[in-house]
Amino acid sequence: MKKVVNIKSRSQSQKGRENEAGSAIVIALLVMILLMGFVALAISRTSNETVASANDASETKTFEAAQASLEVMTHNFNKIFDYQLTPTTTDLNRIKGQYPDGFQNDYNFNQSITKTKAAYPVVMTGAQFQGLHALRDEWQIDSTATSNYDGVQVALRRKFFNNRIPIFQFGIFYEDPLEFHPGPRFDFGGRVHSNEHLYMKAGSGLYFSSKVTSAGHIFTDVMRNGNSAGTYTNKIKVKNAKGQYVSLNFDMGSVLASVTNGSPEISEPDMPTAYRNANWDANETLFEGNLLAEQNRLDLPLKIASQLSGNALDYIELIKRGKSVGDLWNNGTGTVAVPSIVPVVLANSDSDVTAKERYYNKRGIRISLADSKAKLPGCAGGIGVNPVPGPCGIRLDGASNGQGNETDINGSRGYRPRAMKDGYQATRINGHRFYRGATLQSWIKIETVAFNPATQSIVTTDITEDILSLGVTEAAPLINSGGTTKFAVTEPSNYVSNNIDSRSVVKLQRFLIDGGKVENSSTNYITVTDLSVGGEYNIVITDDDDGSVNNGTAGDFMGDHSAHKKDAIVDGFSDPEVVAFPIKLFDPREGIHHDGLNLGSKYGSNVPRAGVFSIIDIDVANLKRFLDGDFNGQFPDGTPFHTATGNNLNSASIPEANGWVVYLSDRRGDFDFDGEYDMEDIYGNNDGILQFGEDVNNSGNLQTDYFNEAVRYEGLGNHIPKGIAATMEHRIYRRAIRLINGQRLPGIYDASNPSNTKGFTVASENGVYTLGNYNATGIAAVGTPTASVDYLPQNTTAHVPASIAADAVSILSNAWTDGNAFERAFDKSNRVASETTVRFAMMSGDSRSSLIEPGEPSQGGGDVQLSGGVHNFKRFVEKWSGRRLNYSGSLINLYNSRNNNAAFKCCSKVYSPPARNWVFDATFLDPDRLPPGTPYFQTIQLTGFQRLD
Repeated sequence: MKKVVNIKSRSQSQKGRENEAGSAIVIALLVMILLMGFVALAISRTSNETVASANDASETKTFEAAQASLEVMTHNFNKIFDYQLTPTTTDLNRIKGQYPDGFQNDYNFNQSITKTKAAYPVVMTGAQFQGLHALRDEWQIDSTATSNYDGVQVALRRKFFNNRIPIFQFGIFYEDPLEFHPGPRFDFGGRVHSNEHLYMKAGSGLYFSSKVTSAGHIFTDVMRNGNSAGTYTNKIKVKNAKGQYVSLNFDMGSVLASVTNGSPEISEPDMPTAYRNANWDANETLFEGNLLAEQNRLDLPLKIASQLSGNALDYIELIKRGKSVGDLWNNGTGTVAVPSIVPVVLANSDSDVTAKERYYNKRGIRISLADSKAKLPGCAGGIGVNPVPGPCGIRLDGASNGQGNETDINGSRGYRPRAMKDGYQATRINGHRFYRGATLQSWIKIETVAFNPATQSIVTTDITEDILSLGVTEAAPLINSGGTTKFAVTEPSNYVSNNIDSRSVVKLQRFLIDGGKVENSSTNYITVTDLSVGGEYNIVITDDDDGSVNNGTAGDFMGDHSAHKKDAIVDGFSDPEVVAFPIKLFDPREGIHHDGLNLGSKYGSNVPRAGVFSIIDIDVANLKRFLDGDFNGQFPDGTPFHTATGNNLNSASIPEANGWVVYLSDRRGDFDFDGEYDMEDIYGNNDGILQFGEDVNNSGNLQTDYFNEAVRYEGLGNHIPKGIAATMEHRIYRRAIRLINGQRLPGIYDASNPSNTKGFTVASENGVYTLGNYNATGIAAVGTPTASVDYLPQNTTAHVPASIAADAVSILSNAWTDGNAFERAFDKSNRVASETTVRFAMMSGDSRSSLIEPGEPSQGGGDVQLSGGVHNFKRFVEKWSGRRLNYSGSLINLYNSRNNNAAFKCCSKVYSPPARNWVFDATFLDPDRLPPGTPYFQTIQLTGFQRLD
């Protein structure tokens, strides 16, 4: 059988294999395509992820740039308050133009800073300021950063509060160690803080109803001088957070001197040695946060800014004269005998913060006195110590036009105020009694002080001649008895009928001293008469001769000129002539070095020159009349103010910011021109040995200058007849300010529109005395203590926010007379006080407490080597013997006194204490009722962070 080959089948098989091969190719291609897709996808994904990763990195870096921008802007905004108190448009524009380092080349920044809410009052939270009232404004900072490489953009926002806390929110605030050791009950109220240690001791009861904090430790068993505080219980009480009083006993302080516990916590040479109390943590817990030790300091902008600049300033600078370019100052490079007094240059002028913090530059009125024209503000010529050639201030003891010549053609001395438009002509200054020799002239300058926000500068205008046209003399009284005139000045003949001298605001001289006999009987210097009206009066009676010296000569005084002799009626007789003489006051605290000495044997019928102060009386009632507009339209033409402005002075000419600050600086006799009385040797009879409590300016040296501006307590030439002391100017730097007729102050409280409220502040680098009631007529009820709402008037237009900031503040009661103070200078029973009511926030200095060292001298009396404590922060020179001093206010101690710098003394010669009816003035918790010029603490509080894109 033959085999037959099937061709078709073979062909079909081959075709099938070919088809299979094609399918494989297709599959391969499909697989390849699929693989290529996967690869492409993978490549695409990798590429996208690379791009995304790059974008993430760029965004992160851009976010960092925007965040860096926020940090820089926040830092720079906060730094504004280190150097000035209010951000200006210039400041904000500068901040917007400052970019973070390291980012400027890679990023573009759009920055803004905006105040989102104007100032409003809040109650602070947080440990340090909790419960205090603040003025808060709200801000936000925006920053958009854009990358210059890929356009990535990030926008961020930060929000924060700017808080300002007024210092008068504190009932008691001390930069120094804060000492409580009252005998009677003391219950002041208000927040209490010390930037150093806190010492507590109580006799009858010491009560704290608000939070008490100390940057240092709390001492309860030892006093600042090292004496034991005793073993009292249930005498000191502090309210806890529930409002319940909790006892702080003698063994409960944060440190104890009586219990040894390891190494001393405090072992400094001028401090009592003390050990940490092992029970303090448990004790502190009892008060639930209302009694705290070792807290943060609270500092004002002046200190913060000066520390940052490397030139730390003492808070005394708040009340000292400013340093403006061209004015004279003591640069500290000279000696006691030859001080270096040179013009201020830009490098040592005040920073913006220092200038704005000084009361000297607050809006209102500035009054300055000095020994030469060149030492007045704005009157130095800029080269050496020469003055500007044109008018600038007034010379008081020279020719009658006040421009600097020695005398008039007839030989008379003394400035004659310009006549006012209604014919009122004030009495001329008796320049012969103010004259202190050719090298010590008496110059005065009175200025308005304003602030120009556009230029951020202080602007002043001379109003000396305008204000002095109101008068410089305490008006001579008309004294009648039984239908007979016992005393009157009758020259000019219209003196009484035209109320001559009745408008005086700045009073430098007077015709009469009432009260006790300055001398036991009439002398060449002073005539003593009782005028048969129930008290002695002291008058200077002269004769008719020109240049007569029958009324005595002393120092540079060679007799009164006939130009100053006024016809008068004295004790019913019409032939005497009288003269005006400088206003003087004797302060026994400043005049003696020891409270327990037999002073009669040392001084006889004289008084120590150290205690005799030349006084400028500020008549607050007349100042109020001026600021109320009572004298508008009457001020003279031709004054520098009239020439400069084309207008006559009026009440609206005086700048104000929620009221007026009146600043005074009297540096007559200040040889080295530093605003400090150069006699620190206050313990012992000028032994020349520096003790811890004497170096109040922290120079490390005992500063004394007995030749040019100060005197010793004892010895030949250091005491003086009382008649001379009371009626003639002196050469030494013993100057002070007294506020008289201050029961009603300039200003207004407007309950319906609180922002219209205007207050009144007096500030001085000299000591300030208040005479009689001040900013109050009395109290509605007696409490323990009387609540601040019971001081009168209360919440009427006459309830004016008030403060006094000074080197020292002394209270003279309603019963005080200068005559009694001179009559028996060392017998406090001759200076008997009467109930007095005062209402003001007080910023003042004190003497320095120190540790008792065996063998070292002290001031004698009670509480040796101590400053007197809070209860003696206000100074006294009368026998109060339990009579009430009613005080409502705030007690702020930021520095040691440099002028009224004698040691605290009680209770033999100088004073006996009042019944202290004292209370914190709760109206200061209302930001609309703060005195003008109030210093503020500043704090920035971050509140929010937001990404905007």
